Amino acid sequence: MSESHETIIVGGGMAGMACGLKLRDAGKSCIIITETIGGRTCYNKQLNMNFGAVFYMENYHHVKKILTHGPLLMKSYSQVMCHKSKSDFFSAISFRMLKNLPQLLKFKIFMKKFIRHYEIYKKNCESISVKEALEKDSFIKGLYFKTAQQLILELKISRAGDDLISQFVYGCTGASVEGLNALDFCNCAQGLVIPIHTFSLDEDAVKKKLGCVIKDSVTSIENIKNTYVITTQSGKQYTAPNVVVATPAVITKTLLDLPRIRQSSQLISYLVKGQPKKKYKKHDIHVFSDTLPLIFYYHRQNAMNEYELFSVNKIDMETYFDSYEIVARKTWSDALYVKGDIILDQDLGNGLYIAGDHNGLGMEPAAISGIYAANQIIKKGL
Repeated sequence: MSESHETIIVGGGMAGMACGLKLRDAGKSCIIITETIGGRTCYNKQLNMNFGAVFYMENYHHVKKILTHGPLLMKSYSQVMCHKSKSDFFSAISFRMLKNLPQLLKFKIFMKKFIRHYEIYKKNCESISVKEALEKDSFIKGLYFKTAQQLILELKISRAGDDLISQFVYGCTGASVEGLNALDFCNCAQGLVIPIHTFSLDEDAVKKKLGCVIKDSVTSIENIKNTYVITTQSGKQYTAPNVVVATPAVITKTLLDLPRIRQSSQLISYLVKGQPKKKYKKHDIHVFSDTLPLIFYYHRQNAMNEYELFSVNKIDMETYFDSYEIVARKTWSDALYVKGDIILDQDLGNGLYIAGDHNGLGMEPAAISGIYAANQIIKKGL
C-alpha cells in the first residue's frame, strides 16, 4: 500500500527546506523524503564544521530563517592573504592592493547597482519563474548571458579582478571566471561588499518546523493517471498530486530524464589540525588564483591549530603545513552547478516542480526556488 499526501518534496537541502516551511506556513500539508537534512551545507555537529557551504551573506533573507547565526567570517581585509601563484602572494591590505584602489572603487559602485537590481530580481523569483524574472530586468538578464571575464573587461578592472575579486569568487565556487556567468560572479562577489557570517544547522529544530521528514532515497517518480507515484530505495511508495524535486541537479536530471543541466565543479573539503607553514600563519583567510588547486584556507575562530581547507583536487598537505592531521574530509564530485547559461523550467506542469541551485548559484537562490514551487502549489489550492 502507498501513502497519499498533498505534496511530496524530494530532497532536504536549502530548496526543499524552504519549500516545506513555506507550505507549512500557508497551512498546506507536505512530507519531505531525503537522505539528509541540510543537503550540501553538510554541517557536522560533532566537529562544528560545514563541509559544504561555509558562510551566508547578510542579504540571504530566507536562508537566515533556517540556519543558526554565527560570527562574522571576515571582520577586516587585514585577515586576508591573496595567492596569485605559489611564489606570488600578498596581503589584501598592502601597497600592491593600494594600487588597485581605483578599480576596487569602480567595482564597489557597480556592485551597489547590482545589489539594487538583484534584490528586486530575487523577490520576483519567489512568485514567477527565473525565465520570467530575467525578462523583467534587462540588467540582470544581460549578466546571466555574459561571462564573468566579459564583465571584468567591460568594467576595466582586470588587475583588481586578478588580485582579489576573482580569487574570492574562486574560493566560493571552485570555478574560474572563464566558466562562470557574470550573474553568478556578482552574486558571490557580494561577500566583498556586505557582511558574511559563519553558521550551523540545528537539524532537530528544522525537522520539528518541517513536520514529517522521511529518511530515504527516491529511486523513481512516475505520473500515473495524474497522480505521482514515488518509489524509494527502501521499497516504499508514496503518492501525491504535487511533487517538488529539490535534489542536486545531477540527481534531478536522472529522476526526471532531463536533456541537460549546467556543468558542475568538483570540490574537496578538509578539516585539519596542524602547524601551518610560515606564509600561512599571519592571516586567518587565504584565497587563491584559479591556477592553483586550493581555493580557500581558513583558520577556524577560537581554535589554535584547526583549519578548514577547500580545493578542486586532492592536495599535498605538506605544501601548507609543517605538521598536520586530517581530521575529516568530504569529496563532492558535483559540488556547485556553475558552468553554462542553461535555464531549466521550474514548473513542468501537472503539479511537478523543480527546485534547487540549477538556475542560480548559492543557498539563497536555491531557497527562493523552493519558495517559488511552494507558491505555485498554494495558488492552485485557492
